[in-house]
Amino acid sequence: MERNTALGEWQHLKGKRSTLETRWEKYSGWTIPRLFSPENYKQESEELSHDFQSVGAQGTNHIVNKLMLALFSASRPFIRLELDERERQALIANLQLEDGDIDAALASGERRAVRYMDREGTIRSKLYNVLANLAVLGNVVLYLPPKKASKESVRVFGLKNFVVRRTGTGEVKTCIIREELLFDELASEVQEWFTQQKGAGRYRPDTSVQYFIQIERQPDGTYRTCQWVDKQKLPSKWDGKYTADTLPYRVLTWGLEDSNDYGSGLVEDYSGDFNALSMLSEAEVTGAILASEFRWLVNPAGFTKAEDFEQSDNGAALPGVEGDIQLVANSKPGDLQVVSASAERYIRRLGQAFLLNSAVTRDAERVTAEEIRQQAVELETSLGGTYSRIAVDLQRPLGRWLLERVDFSVSGTKVELTIVTGLDALSRNADLENVRLFVSDIAMIGTLPEPVQRVVKLDNIVATLAVGRNLDPKQYVKNADERAQDDAAQQQQMQDQVATEAGGQIAVAQATQQ
Repeated sequence: MERNTALGEWQHLKGKRSTLETRWEKYSGWTIPRLFSPENYKQESEELSHDFQSVGAQGTNHIVNKLMLALFSASRPFIRLELDERERQALIANLQLEDGDIDAALASGERRAVRYMDREGTIRSKLYNVLANLAVLGNVVLYLPPKKASKESVRVFGLKNFVVRRTGTGEVKTCIIREELLFDELASEVQEWFTQQKGAGRYRPDTSVQYFIQIERQPDGTYRTCQWVDKQKLPSKWDGKYTADTLPYRVLTWGLEDSNDYGSGLVEDYSGDFNALSMLSEAEVTGAILASEFRWLVNPAGFTKAEDFEQSDNGAALPGVEGDIQLVANSKPGDLQVVSASAERYIRRLGQAFLLNSAVTRDAERVTAEEIRQQAVELETSLGGTYSRIAVDLQRPLGRWLLERVDFSVSGTKVELTIVTGLDALSRNADLENVRLFVSDIAMIGTLPEPVQRVVKLDNIVATLAVGRNLDPKQYVKNADERAQDDAAQQQQMQDQVATEAGGQIAVAQATQQ
């Protein structure tokens, strides 16, 4: 097959990864088989084969749920918008704004973006599918349609539907996405274009076609996309050009080493334990079935006939001699105990890897910030930083896409979209908690005895407490001039109040004399 077509390049890249596909099929068989079904599997006529153990499926679902809660909690935005400090000061000076006004406007955009994701109910289910593919197979493509393609929905493509080739540093060089469709499932404009071409009559509505999207990295770092149907390239009006940030096709990995085209997933890291548990589980099931079976030996020279024994009722009297019939059963039950004990060790190890031994976060509409924080701690320490990698690669493009969908795009502005990772992903709640703690610290200083307050430098103590709580003292602590102005204003207010009271007393006295 010529490689100058998307079909030829697809077959070339797919042939290079044949060994990987054998491994992926095994990994999905241990966990969720539908993620990478066998090559010739037909859903209409076959049932997916499952492993003898279900620990893999349970562990995968559990850790994906934890990741969803930590990355996309419904109680807080997962993106943070920050304005460049120089631009912030210019706005404050020119428009007479306060810091709080700017922060409130940016926070409004964050909330609108997250509400849009919650409104579009399919987005969260797609993200769950993304994380499941990453945990099991280590690779997935997430399609975030541009705003101009408003009728299109978010798509997820598993390893069955795409091939990829990367540069030595891990950048996507070539990616081809393939779908097997019926001709009438193509876009109406594409169908119309084909009907105008010579020889297009062979495409009946129920004709099966292969639809390709080819993504190529250009020397300047941009990406070009083109579309193919079988061996026919569609005209350039269906092509696209994108930067690395605006490319709607995000090729995501769980863990990626330099010079590798495909990433590895969590299941691959524990493939030895999964393989051992699979064999032990099969042996345990087979052994248990054999242990439940038994047979009777009948002495052919004895008085008891096998037919009489089989056809007799319970408690019936039969002619015979003791020893004519003997029970034959499994006499090695201890072997099953050895198998079961070994399987338990592997289940325990895999449970720790997939966080099954930890307490499950309660199922409620509102989960406390401390519970979310514990999830983040667990994920960060257990997955060795993979959680942070997924947060950057997945949340950043998704955040930009959501902001564009709610007409709050920050592209080309001085506003920076920040995705804080790991434990810092909870920074907004942490900032609020720090302010509360700082106020408590100040209140504690107020309870110090007067002699102590006279000998210590309160301004320095307050500034140190603010810095210790990761707060800017200039934003939260008044300087000497501001305190002097407040004292003067308070003194003036007291004088005005005294004058008002005195004037009222004079007026009452005059009224009494009259």
